[in-house]
Amino acid sequence: MSEFDVILVGGGLANGLIASRLQACRPELRVLVAEAGDQLGGNHTWSFHASDVAPAHDRFLSVFAPATWTRQEVAFPGFRRTLATGYRSLSSEALHRHVSTLPSVSVALDCRVTSVEEAAIVLAGGRTIRAPCVIDGRGLGAVDGLALGYQKFVGLEIELREPHGLDRPVIMDATVPQLDGYRFVYSLPLAPTRLLVEDTYYADQPELDRSALSERVLSYAAAKGWHPARIVREEAGVLPIVLDGALEALWPSVERGRARSGMRSGLFHQTTGYSLPFAAAVADGVVACADLTTAAAAHLVRDMAETNWRNQSFFRMLNRLLFLAATPARRVDVMQRFYRLGEPLIERFYAGRLTTLDKARILSGSPPVPIGRALWALNPRAADALRTTPRPADAVALGSSDRRHG
Repeated sequence: MSEFDVILVGGGLANGLIASRLQACRPELRVLVAEAGDQLGGNHTWSFHASDVAPAHDRFLSVFAPATWTRQEVAFPGFRRTLATGYRSLSSEALHRHVSTLPSVSVALDCRVTSVEEAAIVLAGGRTIRAPCVIDGRGLGAVDGLALGYQKFVGLEIELREPHGLDRPVIMDATVPQLDGYRFVYSLPLAPTRLLVEDTYYADQPELDRSALSERVLSYAAAKGWHPARIVREEAGVLPIVLDGALEALWPSVERGRARSGMRSGLFHQTTGYSLPFAAAVADGVVACADLTTAAAAHLVRDMAETNWRNQSFFRMLNRLLFLAATPARRVDVMQRFYRLGEPLIERFYAGRLTTLDKARILSGSPPVPIGRALWALNPRAADALRTTPRPADAVALGSSDRRHG
């Protein structure tokens, strides 16, 4: 006899949203969230544009008490711009607090799962827990067979001695020195005297020097006149930027019948690393399954992942232009040109809903990269040299945060 109706392996964003939706829509189901860490969601901030999600999803996400803003800002060497697009952020702390109080959801922390089967999980020590539906959301892990660049970041949440004066997020400040690829600093005003400041790179290699990037964050804050009273916490991540490849590299056909969620399912924006809008859509789909089994959830999510992978071929091409056609120091020119485009197009870009006209507009005009290299990078085979298997240390870090802002 099964002890639970649904087992969610991994307590990250995607499985947290599934648990929350199951409680709201199907409270009769017994749900277990098995998390290896000591808190659901780890130590992350997940952000998204209001235009990324359907209004119903925006309302649902409000139960996690996200911080909200009505505008956002970008800064480049040639201009600054304020965008009238709403912005949202929620924290792992809010996710943990919400999911831990759901009546029909049991949370097992410090729970190491050694085997995930179709109708059971096996824990360290040998205990088996059964359920007709098992969904694996333990993060991306090692990747073999994809051509990748990387988005990597270190962020410090800082309590300041005096108010910072920001009334909206600065999601890209690319006026900073361009090091290790395209570099920008992200500033999220969480309270009048509290900021999350992140040093972010679109880089060729996944290695992350946390100490050096933390120092750069503090130097940036000092240059802005922000004087820390204390550092509340630090977060870091390395996210894949897919230049070319197939979904099979992430989700092999031999595991097609095993249900996945989050980054592990391949459901993320392949240029920005955003995964939250996909996670919300998966949660809605799972609760709508009349017969909620592993096979049913796997079929649902795999179909979504395959559709998304096909739809994102244009984004993989843009990634090749950024990583292969532009030299690391000139990648900022590509992004600066993009942010001069119309605001509705920028919103559709982040939402992954570009029209044919949008794609033509992005590619039209004189490219901010050498034309010969641009034409070469448009060919998927240009990325062949980057099809590598991450070393073990890299594989641990890759996909370690399934949140991302632009």
